[in-house]
Amino acid sequence: MFVVGTAGHIDHGKSALVKVLSGIDPDRLPEEKERGLTIDLGFAWFDLPSGESVGVVDVPGHERFIKNMVAGVGSIDAVMFVVAADDGWMPQSAEHLDILSLLGIKTGIVVLTKIDLVDSEYLTLQKEDIASRLKGSFLENAPIIPFSAKDNSGREDVLNSLQKILDRDVQRFSIGSPRLYIDRSFIIKGMGTVVTGTLIEGEIKLGQELQVCPSGRKVRVRGLQTHKKPIEVAQPGSRVAVNLTGAGKDDTPRGSALVLSKHFKPTSSMGVKIRVLPSIKHPLRNASELMFLLGTSVTHSRLRLFGKNQLVAGDEDFAVFRHKKEICCRIGDKFIVRQISPPMTVAGGEVLYWDFSSIRKSKVIQLEILKTREKLDVASVVRSELINDKNLDVSKLKVNSCFTQEQIDSYLSKAKDIVRAGGVLIEKRHLEKYLKPALEVLEESHRLRPWSLGISVGELSRKLKIPAGDVEEVVSYLLSKGSVVQESGLLKLDGHTPHLGPAQQQLAGKLNARLSASPLASPTKKEFIEEDPAYEIVINFLRDKGDVVELKNGVLLTSKDFKSITESVIAYIKTEGKVTASQIKEKLKTTRKYTIPLLEKLDSLGVTSRDGDFRRLGGNL
Repeated sequence: MFVVGTAGHIDHGKSALVKVLSGIDPDRLPEEKERGLTIDLGFAWFDLPSGESVGVVDVPGHERFIKNMVAGVGSIDAVMFVVAADDGWMPQSAEHLDILSLLGIKTGIVVLTKIDLVDSEYLTLQKEDIASRLKGSFLENAPIIPFSAKDNSGREDVLNSLQKILDRDVQRFSIGSPRLYIDRSFIIKGMGTVVTGTLIEGEIKLGQELQVCPSGRKVRVRGLQTHKKPIEVAQPGSRVAVNLTGAGKDDTPRGSALVLSKHFKPTSSMGVKIRVLPSIKHPLRNASELMFLLGTSVTHSRLRLFGKNQLVAGDEDFAVFRHKKEICCRIGDKFIVRQISPPMTVAGGEVLYWDFSSIRKSKVIQLEILKTREKLDVASVVRSELINDKNLDVSKLKVNSCFTQEQIDSYLSKAKDIVRAGGVLIEKRHLEKYLKPALEVLEESHRLRPWSLGISVGELSRKLKIPAGDVEEVVSYLLSKGSVVQESGLLKLDGHTPHLGPAQQQLAGKLNARLSASPLASPTKKEFIEEDPAYEIVINFLRDKGDVVELKNGVLLTSKDFKSITESVIAYIKTEGKVTASQIKEKLKTTRKYTIPLLEKLDSLGVTSRDGDFRRLGGNL
């Protein structure tokens, strides 16, 4: 589905052309009919020779209503550029052509209206004059079609030409997320709030939850119409009326957009590439206040230049706009800039960075970021974001983006110098510098403490002086290389197995022998360490390995003895049904010093269960 728009000077017959093509009078306001000129946007539709329906936006030609004109043509696929044969080229003809070019409109036709008011010789002169004025513009090779609303002559030529250029020149790419700039909002009795606009991209479905940007208000789609016909799904490129629940007319003003929640965030500061019209007579000065138009939104904005005091006619440069009110946009969106007084179009451009206030860098770095992303492909955008934040949250690439998730994933899978660590992107060079030192730290740790499984993340970050914000990404990168592994929360070299040194092995042998000699009468952990501090490492190592069981209060048992004693307790309780701690103490021929820690361990394992002063068999048997 396509949308075309009209453009041209006031009273050159734009609305009459639309009425002949569609049978619909696009002038909807009483004052428009009284004064014979279009003040606000008008809408209609007609069928092409192929049978395909086309929406048409009729825009005002008067210079006082240029902001309405921009709101209309910002989302069209092609233009019907109208020039009256009796008047010829006029001031708003030139300004409308400038606006269309700045907005990136790529194709269209020229309709020479009111031919019934001139003779053939004058008509030929007008054609030649128009052709000369269009040289170098996107309409340079567009057909110039004579037309009269009086007898409908030229109607079929207009339709056939539109069919040809739309089929040939218009390709629509959608990133899948819907966006509809609201150009009208009103209340219908019995239905509630209705908004209209051109669905630039994505689909809108009945029942879908959307968000009004910039207000953030959540709404639900109650009804959909295209060309006054109810539909269930609105397609990209179509004129749509959306009946909403959850918002009133004042909650959905012109300039707002219907979008998916979390896909868009409003902004009041943009980094842009600005193009000054070659026809302006006065320069655009740094810090000057201008009118900024994007989509259907209009706001006063302050221009900030980089290292310059002004831009003159024909200049192209990077700049920042700070808006008085928030607007909704994607990177890559086109905009128009108008002088406030006297009102005139002076420039346009493209949004490069949608939230420039988030860049807390010097002006030199800010300019580098804008220059880096000028191409607006995935690669340039990712690179520029990494200049701003070396630990880039990958989800940021989807907000106010002009890329699909597939495009982002495809690029990242091929980018050899960018590492994806969880949900963060970081340039490999920032991580590589930690790889060799980390391996050296782990090697030294294993050499000095071979009995230890590894070192903590915190210890590694302290030794390497890794910034707190980079620790997670550095660890993820080390693990991704395969030479470092994480076990029980500790980092170690792949292949490292904790082991005791020769002297410690001898001590372990003594420990096992003494524990086995008197399982429920041997020294506690504290007593062993008081005897020889070297026992602490040995006991902890054997405990972590599972060769020794440490009970409460430091009571130690070999795993073999713990298993044997546990089996003895189970057999005793099975015979007696229930037993007291004193009975188990007597059965095991030991003291409370060992009995109570043993029973508490068995309780925690579910082997036994306490019932007052008694123990029964637990649920894990």
